[in-house]
Amino acid sequence: MKQQIKGWCLAAAVACLGWTGARAADTRIVFVNMDRIFNEFYKTKLADAQLKEQAAQVMEERKKLQTDFEKLQADFNKLRDDAQNTALTEEVRAQRRTSAEEKMIEVRDYEQKVRRFDETRRKQMEDQSRRMRKRIVDEIRDTIQTYARNQMFSAVLDVSGQTLNGIETVIYTEPRIEITGEIIDVLNRGRPAEQGIRTNETGKAAAPATDTKTDKK
Repeated sequence: MKQQIKGWCLAAAVACLGWTGARAADTRIVFVNMDRIFNEFYKTKLADAQLKEQAAQVMEERKKLQTDFEKLQADFNKLRDDAQNTALTEEVRAQRRTSAEEKMIEVRDYEQKVRRFDETRRKQMEDQSRRMRKRIVDEIRDTIQTYARNQMFSAVLDVSGQTLNGIETVIYTEPRIEITGEIIDVLNRGRPAEQGIRTNETGKAAAPATDTKTDKK
């Protein structure tokens, strides 16, 4: 009886190993470089251009506020100096002191206004940048998932990630199982004509992918 049970256990173990081996053979794991995909996605470039344009507008607003503040500061300094100018009559100096005190309140109020402007605009730009990045990353993630399902991949891993020690999570990948180029091509199919030039890994301009060939890393 013991020998029979042993035989059953051995047969089960062999069957299990065979099943595991078959599953492993069916597993298809591929890799992507999310940093490269994000940077070479045409919508990332469009978002960057939009943010830079808005930042330039904010700087123009800030420049005008600073100019007005400096004018108020100069007016206050003039009134303060006149209030201390012994060449003027006491009555005139008293008027200048009163005007200087009033101008100082304006200066402080305007200084608060500039500070609030800086804080508000900085938060607005950070929030908008965060929203744009999230939308782009979500679209990239959805595209990768759809592509992976269509190609019947078992898993897609990101090679651009690092550990807490700053060491690459993935040390090496076989180029044939990295699909970074394919994902970039899929994402950039809908780019406008003026976005038709894509940079390669060296940072040089690369011809846009217009055919169906895969772009291996």
